[in-house]
Amino acid sequence: MTEKRKWKIGIIGAGSISEAHLEAMKGEPRAEVMAIADISEEQGASRAEQYRIPQVFTDYGDMLKLADIDAVIVCVPNYLHIEATKSALAAGKHVLCEKPMAMNVAQAEEMIAAAKQADKILMVAQNNRFRSDTQYVKQMLEEGKLGDVYHAKAGWVRRNGIPGWGSWFTRKDLAGGGPLIDIGVHMLDVALWLVGHPKPVSVLGQTYAQFGPHKRGLSEWGRKDESGYFDVEDMAVAMITFENGFTLTLDASWASHIKEENVFLDLYGKEGGTSLRLMDQQFAYHHELNGATATTEILPNPVKERVQLFRNFIDSVEGTATPLCTPEQALYINRLIEAIYLSAQTGEAVRL
Repeated sequence: MTEKRKWKIGIIGAGSISEAHLEAMKGEPRAEVMAIADISEEQGASRAEQYRIPQVFTDYGDMLKLADIDAVIVCVPNYLHIEATKSALAAGKHVLCEKPMAMNVAQAEEMIAAAKQADKILMVAQNNRFRSDTQYVKQMLEEGKLGDVYHAKAGWVRRNGIPGWGSWFTRKDLAGGGPLIDIGVHMLDVALWLVGHPKPVSVLGQTYAQFGPHKRGLSEWGRKDESGYFDVEDMAVAMITFENGFTLTLDASWASHIKEENVFLDLYGKEGGTSLRLMDQQFAYHHELNGATATTEILPNPVKERVQLFRNFIDSVEGTATPLCTPEQALYINRLIEAIYLSAQTGEAVRL
């Protein structure tokens, strides 16, 4: 039996999200991490020691000069995604970029153009598509068990979850926004992937900042920076209508007076509906049975979704699969996020 090729991987950014990717790569024997780059030599060296990464750089440009690196994972703050991705593509590397792909539509379009010019894979790390429950719902939809899906409710709402007050997370110029672009992007992505990315026609959004400006609702996650500031929302809500009549409502919040954190996705179909509670691994199918209402609790076998995501990336690099999370779909989500922010700013619905 021929031994499979080892793909050499470089990591750009040694922050907390890099750890999630490095843990996932333990489950993919075809990958080998060769180098990591971070402007903090201490942070890079610490992560390298933790995962036995041979080479550490403080300038990712130097790392990209390594000819034997096949692909990179971009794990830097949002505002750095575009330059890191374009630089890696220009250096002939395939790229797996953390979400959101970009701060805005223009940046996303630039990244797509760069991938096409380089003829390299650009994939966005939307890991929730790879969960066993969302994969099961996708199968149910393809089998017609829900019939025509006409509405969805999606959201990620935290009680105390503002990350790194004063850091890049809470600065619009560095993050692009608050919870909408940080965690709302996950729920928008998985909901609209499930229903096949229908064409949007109208977006109505509103944002609030009731906690962050007063340093309330903070989480223990992320590094607080007292010299920084908070100029993003701590909650966003939206209503989106689509050409085929489908509608979607979204809640995204870092801080709210609620009982507990809730990550949810409910689909309403003509023949049935589904309720997902992603934090609690709860999944229910609501339907009719013998003329009466029925609810079936479903427990798909759990999987390590980031392992599945990275496996799809390696398969795509090998040419045996295509990315499940394409940059064009990420652009679609960026367009909706941008429209929600514009609607909140103008107080009017945005036509797309």
